[in-house]
Amino acid sequence: MQGSSQNKRSNWSAIVKFGLKGLVAFVLAFGLSIPVGGGVAVATFLGLPLPGSELPEEPRVFISEPSTVLDANGNEIALFRDFDETVEIKPEDIPQHLKDAFVSIEDRRFWEHSGVDLEGIARAARENVSAGYVKEGGSTITQQYIKNAYLNNERSFERKIDEALLAVELEKELSKEEILFNYMNISFFGSGAYGVGAASEIYFGKHVSEINVSEAATLAGLVKAPTAFSPHSNPEDADERRRLVINAMLEEGYITEAEAADATAAELKRFSDGDFSLPATFVFSRPSKGSSEFPFFSDWIEQTLVEDLGPDAVYRGGLTIRTTLDPELQEAARQAADERLENTEHPVDLSIVSIEPDTGFVRAILGGRDYEVSQVNLGLGGSSGFQPGSTFKPLVLATAFEQGIGPEVVYDAPGSWPVPGCIGDECSIGNFGGNGFGEITLREAMHSSVNTVFAQLVVDVTIGETVDLSQKLGLSRVSDDVAYGPSFALGAAEASPLEMAAAYGTFANSGVYQEPTAILTVTDRDENVIVDNRLRQGTRVISAATADNITDVLAGVIDGGTGARANIGRPAAGKTGTAQAFRAAWFVGYTPQLATAVWMGHSDGLRSLENINGVSNVTGGSHPATAWREFNLAAHEDLEVIEFPEPAEIISLDFVEPEFDEDGEPIELPTQRVTKRVVREFTEIGAQQAKSSLARNCGDRDCVEREVALPSLPASVPPTTVQPAAGQNDAANNQRSSINQERDNG
Repeated sequence: MQGSSQNKRSNWSAIVKFGLKGLVAFVLAFGLSIPVGGGVAVATFLGLPLPGSELPEEPRVFISEPSTVLDANGNEIALFRDFDETVEIKPEDIPQHLKDAFVSIEDRRFWEHSGVDLEGIARAARENVSAGYVKEGGSTITQQYIKNAYLNNERSFERKIDEALLAVELEKELSKEEILFNYMNISFFGSGAYGVGAASEIYFGKHVSEINVSEAATLAGLVKAPTAFSPHSNPEDADERRRLVINAMLEEGYITEAEAADATAAELKRFSDGDFSLPATFVFSRPSKGSSEFPFFSDWIEQTLVEDLGPDAVYRGGLTIRTTLDPELQEAARQAADERLENTEHPVDLSIVSIEPDTGFVRAILGGRDYEVSQVNLGLGGSSGFQPGSTFKPLVLATAFEQGIGPEVVYDAPGSWPVPGCIGDECSIGNFGGNGFGEITLREAMHSSVNTVFAQLVVDVTIGETVDLSQKLGLSRVSDDVAYGPSFALGAAEASPLEMAAAYGTFANSGVYQEPTAILTVTDRDENVIVDNRLRQGTRVISAATADNITDVLAGVIDGGTGARANIGRPAAGKTGTAQAFRAAWFVGYTPQLATAVWMGHSDGLRSLENINGVSNVTGGSHPATAWREFNLAAHEDLEVIEFPEPAEIISLDFVEPEFDEDGEPIELPTQRVTKRVVREFTEIGAQQAKSSLARNCGDRDCVEREVALPSLPASVPPTTVQPAAGQNDAANNQRSSINQERDNG
């Protein structure tokens, strides 16, 4: 009989779980609003003892082992761990406005539901269906505590059912105040902080009992996405989230309009930025996690892995993280920056990023002059990126090469060029100093960094095609949704030093893009490899011919162009760049072994670089080119001298359109029959690569073979004059306020 009774209880548990699963699925699928009477009945049902929903005797025990970070030589450079100074707090330490902030943004019906909020689930479902994406979740604070303390992060329907059942049981055993305190005391707040006690100390330097409404709103807003809303690395997004929480508190009646106004006015500011104007909510720099030598690099590794693997794995999982950092190159970057920044003060700053072209391994990344002053990694572009100036021009030239416009094509190079379709007083793009160059080749235009030529070129090859190639080369901030004008060719879209180094690394790697990474491998405590970047293949984004010819052109920039100060006495190629009004200066260049980007500017905003160590107006050809040279001389001291691939001459590749008979079948053509309908210029290698792709035609019909003739190399290719396209530009009028001011002598 006892066995029969146990079977009945087991069956009853299965039936209840199945019924609840169906109910939750029904509500989630249709976003139904449960009538009051039905809601009461469901709540009563959930209040019954549910077989199979007993709480474990104790919350889940965390195995906490710090993760070790190693450099490329296997030496420890950082530890990712829980903060040792985590403060033990008591329920009475939590101010009421902190509780109110959490309830307002995380679970507005917390004080009313019994662990599972069916009304909240229905509301979230309706919002998600209306928005077309997951805009709002339906989990309660109780459910989130259950997940953190008793379950895991597995994304499964069964886990959600267990979470709901256990939440109902927990509400029978603990008071609402106890549940809320426990939830706040184990939640992850970013920067290695678990619990509001640690978070208050780390972000605001005070005991949790002392925080004000604005600080409480900041902490409550962190739990949803600690990295995205980090006051340390993303202060703008953190401040926007803080305002959202304050508004939610006002809507729920927890604070008055006057209190909300005062809290909102206290803008979030990092103490290290040096702006001490009031009112403000000051955030202090976080302590080091064991990396006093390479903090910018360690922060980047930490943020990447927390996003990919989760905070528990990073701070408690005992991982071994092998990185690509070369300490000697990092020190070389530091020394090069210090020499250029001598006799200057914050916020004048400089960033250097160096990667291996064929692997994408980041060998050095200098995020700024002083981590104690600012934790923003300038090597990653800060929060918004920097305009790359004329270092963007090689990407326009690569787009042209891919379309068959060779380096010896001749353009008019007036001192000022009127933008087609632009109406108004400021509708021209000018060269530095207003100088004209007559008729020059694209090669010469790159060497002298002639703005008016590249403004014409980007119109000819189309801005859309240039945007597409830029994205393939890793420039993540270039958007399809922005209507760029011809000044796009002069670096109007933002990028980071890391992205520019990777883009130029593609030229060095003969057209194969390697996404930059600082992580070689990650192994868990059982030595299982969970991240492995050792044998990445990369992605071909341009032909080898295009890449090698870009290198040939850019080598001339260093040999006798605007980048002469970057000459290191071995094969190298690169480009100078100066943002509008001298607000930033770049040099990006490469050897066969390293691709390196140098950025110089003001870390706290857009101001002109004037009178810096003897340079009245800093351009890319001055301090950045010198810093690039100093770094690469040290970096290549023990490296073999390697020549770049010899670029082939430009040849013409003619091909014919396929012909079809009355049945739609392709007509075979004689091998030597060539109809000159389309002519594109390629190098010899590029022609061989293009032959197979051009030999197929995919349109409305199925793909069919196309006859292709590959002519022999001509003795030479005479310059070809190209008249600039006169097409309209949708964004022309949007450029009037800035294009005439675009200047770059390097």
